[in-house]
Amino acid sequence: MPWIISTHLTFGIGIALFYLYFFFHLRSSLKALAGESATKYVKLTIPILIYFNLFPLITIAGYMINPSFITNAVAGYVRVFDHFFVAPYWVGFAFVGQMLLFMLVLDGMKLIVLPVYLKNKTQWLRTKSYVFLGVAFFLIVYVPSKAYFDTNTVRVIGKEYSIPGLPEELDGVRIAHIADLQADPRTREKKLNRYIRKINKLEPHMVVHSGDLVTSGKQFIEMGSKALGSVNAKYGVYACVGDHDHWAGSDSIRTALAKHGVIYRDNKNEFVDVNGATVGISLVTDIYSRRISDEQLDSLALDLAQADLKVIVPHQVQERLVNRARELDYQLFLAGHTHGGQVAFGVPGLFLLQGSRTETPYVTGFFDLGSMLVSVNNGLGLTLAPIRFQAPAEVSLITVRRSYP
Repeated sequence: MPWIISTHLTFGIGIALFYLYFFFHLRSSLKALAGESATKYVKLTIPILIYFNLFPLITIAGYMINPSFITNAVAGYVRVFDHFFVAPYWVGFAFVGQMLLFMLVLDGMKLIVLPVYLKNKTQWLRTKSYVFLGVAFFLIVYVPSKAYFDTNTVRVIGKEYSIPGLPEELDGVRIAHIADLQADPRTREKKLNRYIRKINKLEPHMVVHSGDLVTSGKQFIEMGSKALGSVNAKYGVYACVGDHDHWAGSDSIRTALAKHGVIYRDNKNEFVDVNGATVGISLVTDIYSRRISDEQLDSLALDLAQADLKVIVPHQVQERLVNRARELDYQLFLAGHTHGGQVAFGVPGLFLLQGSRTETPYVTGFFDLGSMLVSVNNGLGLTLAPIRFQAPAEVSLITVRRSYP
């Protein structure tokens, strides 16, 4: 069974449990406010909840009947299926995920004040029900609106980073950091071009792409390469190997990117002359299928020893690799892979729960480690879900500055 099918089905089990928890809360809230007459309202919600969970059921049945068709449909090649089943399923997941956090708080509060709850059970249930339904109605509007906005928005996040001893020639150099273009049926030419225009408006001196040009196969390699090659950067565009690049065929991607003027390397260094100063870029392959060894990284760093600015560009942002790069005196660490969680739960600005956090503490944004700046870019493309929620696509713009004593 293809990974995209098996992964969706695995998610489906957890999502179904979320829905079940939500349904019990909904039913008890309606009954607390409307008594037995609430039964008809509860019955009305059942077909709605079933619809939002049809996707995994259809996927199982479809895979048994026509595996190739359903695999393409799940990957986004069948627009009708995407719009009416896949997208609603993931919007529903975002909704119940947000509700789950709230429901856990409600149930936790009930346990904390259990004696008070038992003495005032009727009033507690009515109050809880009003609050629960109010939050649910708010999220019914907020979640799809936010998902639509985040899926179709590209934000720019900027960071000025001061480096002691940086040559004056590099003071003010702007590096646009991007990742995960993932050209595919959901991220096509129009979306790619809009993203590239956003980058070009920033007038970066150089652009770094932290892997995953395409999602799968060879069909979209040329489209992704053409888009990345249309970036305007005085000192060039540089890319490393991502997981999906490896699976799709790194050699084909290297050839296509070279045709469009993009430098794509597999565990190799590039040296860029900027007004007489040298920027050294280690384009590192660190993915599920291939991990760079400490010996390989040491060799790259040794070769880069005389560079005035040392940049390491892997696809994934393993904590081991971050720590080792810092020890080897890299000053910028530019990665992608996480998509910012893509579908993240919580309250923006306060806290977010992201699935990517199971792999790394560096999920999204900038992390100033003192001697090294880590940048983890949300990327543009999508994995599994055809939506983003509280993790919009982005371009990271890093301006390096000379630090004076």
